[in-house]
Amino acid sequence: MISTEEITRVAIEAQAIPPAEGSYIDEDFMLNLQETVLDYMMSTTAVVRALDHFNEHRSSETRTVEDLEETFARFPDDKDGNLALAQHLWGYNMWTRAEQLRRLTKYFRSVGVVDQSSLKAWAAKSEFKRDFEGKVKGLGIAVYHWLVMRQGVDTVKPDVHVRRFAEAAVGRRLSDEEVVEVVTRAAHQLGKKAFELDWAIWEASRGGSLPYPQPDEGVTGEPNS
Repeated sequence: MISTEEITRVAIEAQAIPPAEGSYIDEDFMLNLQETVLDYMMSTTAVVRALDHFNEHRSSETRTVEDLEETFARFPDDKDGNLALAQHLWGYNMWTRAEQLRRLTKYFRSVGVVDQSSLKAWAAKSEFKRDFEGKVKGLGIAVYHWLVMRQGVDTVKPDVHVRRFAEAAVGRRLSDEEVVEVVTRAAHQLGKKAFELDWAIWEASRGGSLPYPQPDEGVTGEPNS
């Protein structure tokens, strides 16, 4: 259980963090789908390069969910097929992420999420345990919160950056749910949107201005030479 004292501790620490310089709201449905399967436990550089590859080479032919499903149909849904799909979309050998993209698209299709407006409506009403947990293997609570944050939902994602900030402030280990609660409530105590504080923490952590080491970020797959 999060105490009022712990919320205040996090709010005090948050006051010292400069406001985020960027905004991470994303209004592009195709990129939202891809970011959801790419942007976790992978270096920012690799994510940017993968999405740049898509934008340069595939975006003109992949504008709708129907286009994406037609692309899926061209590649077998097995390891080799998903490896080829990943290379086609991103120029990386990230076959598990390509498999997740298939599953995520299929799940969203089943609940009527087929474009940006329906994704935003789903995000506003969704709950992790009811609407996302276990729907796609490997996509958990941090991925869910990052997805809905990009649609403007007022929350934070319990990734390694936000977790380290919150746990350093309160002085104990926190569950994912506690990280979300304490940082969200601290942001509101400061009169800020929760996602704005999340973005500020991420930027400060990446910039090295928080008083603990930046976590190492792994890369899944290798870029094509």
